[in-house]
Amino acid sequence: MLTEDICKALYALPGGVVKPRRRTAVKPVIITLMGAALLVINSMAVEDSAGDTAMTLITAGVILLGYGIVATIVRLRSTATVPYDEEAKCYMHYRERYYDHELLPAVRRAIAANDTEGLEQLPTSNVSAIIVIEYRTPGGRRTAYALYEYKEFAYRLIDPPVIITR
Repeated sequence: MLTEDICKALYALPGGVVKPRRRTAVKPVIITLMGAALLVINSMAVEDSAGDTAMTLITAGVILLGYGIVATIVRLRSTATVPYDEEAKCYMHYRERYYDHELLPAVRRAIAANDTEGLEQLPTSNVSAIIVIEYRTPGGRRTAYALYEYKEFAYRLIDPPVIITR
């Protein structure tokens, strides 16, 4: 998995500022409750003569309820972890960007200089010749980059992960 190297580097930071944590099940539970609420609203407030409204509420309610139940069960049974920044009290956001191989020097310069705007301005590609994996706190206080290239049917880490703390 491509995130393994960058996650190990984040977890090795001094003071244990970034720790692995399971994802919370709050959002799937809220989606489940929204689906149940739509079904309750349909049964209590919608008259029988409002066929399209009733069918819309039933369809949306069943979809949200079903998705919420499945997502909640998956989250509760999963052992997968994601980086959690203890100082910022938040999960770090994950993002992948794809670039052509010709842009490797420019991507390396932007990562070394922590130039997020410069990285954003580089033209991205649909082909994953070069992949930049980024974990970032919502406020941008801590950012981690890992740079991979696709060679011989596998992704290789080009440089060690870079972690920038502001």
